[in-house]
Amino acid sequence: MSDFEKVKKTLIETNEKHYGKEIREEYGEEIYEATNDILSGITEEQWVESERLRMQVESMLKELTPEGDPHCKKAQDMAKLHGMWARTFWAEGMYSPEAHLALVNMYVEDKRFTDYYEAIVKGGAQFLRDSVEAYINNNSQAE
Repeated sequence: MSDFEKVKKTLIETNEKHYGKEIREEYGEEIYEATNDILSGITEEQWVESERLRMQVESMLKELTPEGDPHCKKAQDMAKLHGMWARTFWAEGMYSPEAHLALVNMYVEDKRFTDYYEAIVKGGAQFLRDSVEAYINNNSQAE
């Protein structure tokens, strides 16, 4: 087993330990297993790209949140990148503007996610949510 395969196995085990029951109750066994299948099948190159996108989004979030304009071009670019990052972990064809908005709404509604983004920049979860909402509203065919 490669080091990368060990990392994926550890991530799946950690998710099961901390969130497995909650995810199954909220979304069902089928969604939970599909998510694990996606993570199990991700290539190292896909993982590296997802990390690059995540870090780029977080860097932009840190820069843009204090400016406070989720409609600006850079915030819209950030929202698009966030959607690209999310697609890494969603089954083919599962992305939709509504699903993307539901994801970022969860960042504001669930303290665990809010805390994660607040650690990056004060107001980060709300700004990311607002940016994605503006992006979706401005792009009827949001990518």
